[in-house]
Amino acid sequence: MEETKIEISPALRAAGALSECLTSLTSAAAKLSEKRATLEEKMIKRYFHDLAREISDASSLIHQRLSDGKLSWSSENHEAAMQLTTAIQDRLQEFHKAIDYDWNYLEQYFEHGFYLELTENSHLLEKIREFVSKLKS
Repeated sequence: MEETKIEISPALRAAGALSECLTSLTSAAAKLSEKRATLEEKMIKRYFHDLAREISDASSLIHQRLSDGKLSWSSENHEAAMQLTTAIQDRLQEFHKAIDYDWNYLEQYFEHGFYLELTENSHLLEKIREFVSKLKS
């Protein structure tokens, strides 16, 4: 039997990448809830939940527009979505690696710098909020 290939639209590809980020964020928050939380871990968990909420909004908007048949998806939108999801996944991979390695390592050496990276350097929350605003307009 011949295998058929279905071309996935760039908008659906972006929605899928956002869903992968959401799954990883949920897993990260669950790992944090398994242990006694330091102040930085509480801030990281809150950041993760805020980021997950914005990712959900972006994915919901994409699916709503696809359902309505009103989505105009430019290569600029696609590029922004893919850069954003890649940046989020890169940060989450770092986090998962650190928490899976050793909780003491996470508390003593990793979490402070990681939170600073999220808030001062990568600005993921601000970037996803800008992306959601662009999708709404």
